[in-house]
Amino acid sequence: MINKISEVYNPLLPTLLISIHREYVEEIKKGYKVVEYRKSFFKEPFQAFIYTSGKNGGIEAFILCDQPIISDAKKLANIGSIIENDSYNDIFDYFKEKNTGVIIPIIAVYQIHPIKLNTLRKKFDNFNAPQKYTFLDNTNKKNILEYLLSKTITKSTKNNWSNYYRKIKNEL
Repeated sequence: MINKISEVYNPLLPTLLISIHREYVEEIKKGYKVVEYRKSFFKEPFQAFIYTSGKNGGIEAFILCDQPIISDAKKLANIGSIIENDSYNDIFDYFKEKNTGVIIPIIAVYQIHPIKLNTLRKKFDNFNAPQKYTFLDNTNKKNILEYLLSKTITKSTKNNWSNYYRKIKNEL
């Protein structure tokens, strides 16, 4: 049985700290949201700790993410509407300005007891909440990464991406 984040951590994957709004973090934790939309982002598979942005922010989950899907607004809107039943028009409007963007497939979610921003700042002088994302594999963040890897998993969710990829194979 998996108990600690260190047991699902892959040292060969980049490790990010990604900032996501609370409403979306809650949907990710419940397994309702299996993609993250970004206008631009890191272009390789990765793992990340989720920093919940906004008032009372903090870190409360670790996610494994597959290869981001980079495409034009139409394709991304099609994919998002197929996978999550999100509004085609809302997704298209989000990406239309540059006519490009990224859908990040969230493969698995591992929840931990929330670690509040003030706790992180007390424990680590160099802790700053990310605007978008930051790399935790950098040597100056190693102490933060080691601390987070020691956290106990309280709940885990695996998203059935083989099924999603089957549904969107004509869009890829």
